[in-house]
Amino acid sequence: MLTRLLHACGLYLGSESALMPAQADNPEGFWEHLGFVAVNDELLNELGGAWDLPPKADENFSDPRLGPLRMKARLLIEGFDSVGVWGWKDPRNSLTLPFWHDVLPGLKTLIIVRNPLEAAHSMRERNGTSYSFGLRLWEIYNQRLIETANEQDRLVTHYDLFFENAETELLRIAHFIGLPDGQVASAAALVKKRRRHTHFTLEHLIDARVAPEVIELYRALIAKASRRASNKARTAEAQQAGKSAETDLLSGAVSRINAFVPERIAQIEQLYRELLEQAEARHKRQVEELSAHYNSKIEQLRDRIAEINQLRGLPASWTRLTTQQVAFALRRAGKLQIRLPP
Repeated sequence: MLTRLLHACGLYLGSESALMPAQADNPEGFWEHLGFVAVNDELLNELGGAWDLPPKADENFSDPRLGPLRMKARLLIEGFDSVGVWGWKDPRNSLTLPFWHDVLPGLKTLIIVRNPLEAAHSMRERNGTSYSFGLRLWEIYNQRLIETANEQDRLVTHYDLFFENAETELLRIAHFIGLPDGQVASAAALVKKRRRHTHFTLEHLIDARVAPEVIELYRALIAKASRRASNKARTAEAQQAGKSAETDLLSGAVSRINAFVPERIAQIEQLYRELLEQAEARHKRQVEELSAHYNSKIEQLRDRIAEINQLRGLPASWTRLTTQQVAFALRRAGKLQIRLPP
């Protein structure tokens, strides 16, 4: 979402043909440059990892064996020399940022924070991963990003802020990356609050019994996004940095998946199923009632048509006889009426 908004503000992302096309599960587009994605994928593969298998935190991104990839990256960057403010989005940057700092000095990093449960839920819907794996991956990505992004060259924002005051937050980001603010208001109007399907808070993280390390890291990131980073938040971040060295990832394998499946998400899914079943049952009942009603009307019409056809087949003499009988009955009724006492 943020990349799309910044593009509307004037950020150049590359030609349309170079961007990853939209898909059914993301109709608004990914806004990711295929060239940068390819370099990041090759880089992670060279290090024995992938987007879902982070390499070790102490990998040497200056290793000579990465020379060919550095050449590819520089050629890719040269394609943006003639444009103004430009950038690219790729979540893999969280794992490969030291490499990009080497080939692009002075690189500014924009970090958008999202609730870990929302991120894990999104990964589960798109990739079929477990909630525990999604939470652990969120922790690794954000921890690596905070450790490697220079504080003076980074800005932290939060996904929630764009549903509260998108224009104010976009203006802050535009000033940080050097974009003019002329298109900020129109870009902010693109935010569609009704499209937000899931929203979780810190309390939900606690209720879901998410690992304390994940919660503390999220709190530190919230403080940075709100520009109110207290000494306590800085201390929590420093403790997180120390803990990352203690965790042996075994070339990226997740070794500490200790979060429980979020109960709230399970409840939401169960509610959706129940509502769907109720709607289907109500629809079926209405169809059956309408069918019975119209079948009854059809039978009545058939009976009426049969009566009409039967009357049409009576001989003319019967019709005259019936008319005479009616007239006689009327006369008799008149006589009887005359004989009634006053």
